[in-house]
Amino acid sequence: MSNLTEQNIDFITQIINGSKIESVEMKEDLIDHFCCAIEEEMKKGLNFEKSYDKAYQNICPDGFDEIRRETVYLLTFKKIKAMKRFLYLSGYLTAICITTTFCLKFTHTPGGSIALGASFFFLMFLFIPSLFMNIYKREISKTLTNKLMYLLGFIGILFLVASGLFKVMHWGRVSFFLFTSIAIINFALFPLLFLKMYRKSVE
Repeated sequence: MSNLTEQNIDFITQIINGSKIESVEMKEDLIDHFCCAIEEEMKKGLNFEKSYDKAYQNICPDGFDEIRRETVYLLTFKKIKAMKRFLYLSGYLTAICITTTFCLKFTHTPGGSIALGASFFFLMFLFIPSLFMNIYKREISKTLTNKLMYLLGFIGILFLVASGLFKVMHWGRVSFFLFTSIAIINFALFPLLFLKMYRKSVE
């Protein structure tokens, strides 16, 4: 890196350290990669500023956050793939149970209650949790607000489905589950969701 001064290297280091990249190893590799790319451009007669701009456009035209997203995706690809398989499998089983329930109920065939119970079991304890985990894992930003939003969304929808189950099975406490779910969704989930959307729109 003979063409780069200590000031140049410090500038590159500060820029990359100030990014949202959390991995120390990734930062060090990126600094080294940037220095080599800038040095190559400077050998062609460009000054440091123009060399930096050209290296930036070649390495991360969409910003450092794009590199972080791609790296996180590659590191978690196998986990994401397994989660998607589980999501689609649980969704498939839930769909089968729901259609079977309708068929048995409309024809008054024995086994309708069992199929109904299985439908709600797959929906509440397999499909909905896997759906929210899949959505959460795809979200790069793991701020406290986002964590709380996904948690409240999961609880609100779970309570809403539970109220449907209790209503169909003629059990008590239907109102408790229903009003609790509506309160969570309307006064906790929606404010956080629309706040996130608003912040994203003004960035």
